[in-house]
Amino acid sequence: MKTSRLHLEFAPEAPRRVSWLPVTMLGLVVVALAAGAVELAMLLSGNARLLDRLADFEGRRGAPVNGAVRAASIAPGDVARTRAVRQVAQKLVTPWSGLLESLESTPSQSVALLSVEPSVSKRNLRLTAEARTLPDMLAYLGALQKDDRLSSVILLSHQVQAQVPGTPVRFQIQAGWGGGL
Repeated sequence: MKTSRLHLEFAPEAPRRVSWLPVTMLGLVVVALAAGAVELAMLLSGNARLLDRLADFEGRRGAPVNGAVRAASIAPGDVARTRAVRQVAQKLVTPWSGLLESLESTPSQSVALLSVEPSVSKRNLRLTAEARTLPDMLAYLGALQKDDRLSSVILLSHQVQAQVPGTPVRFQIQAGWGGGL
């Protein structure tokens, strides 16, 4: 038996058919990219025009351009002066007349007020006083606590003065002031 030769063609030489679908899609993508680039260019130029107009407007007002804060050179002396001005303003705003009125209106026949030390920054004052007896001290403390012009009235310390005739009681009270003054 005679075998015949088998002829196999792995790559035919026939003309290939071109599919139009990928070429069409590629064309559409290129057109969409071009349209997007044109739109972006128009938006950027419009944004630049608006920024120029804003710079002109803010330049007339003297404000910083584009919201950028320009750091002014601050001298150390200016900072110290600003702090001093704030401290003076706090002292001027302190309701001294109301505070002194509340201390004077408290019945104190048997209590001697020795010192008043205000702390404007903490909005409180420290009183040092001397009472004849412990009940007199407690009565004075209670009268200050009932005063609406003072807040957080507390007894900080007390000491019986045994070496002094009559054994008075020396004590310290801290009181704050609020918006009621």
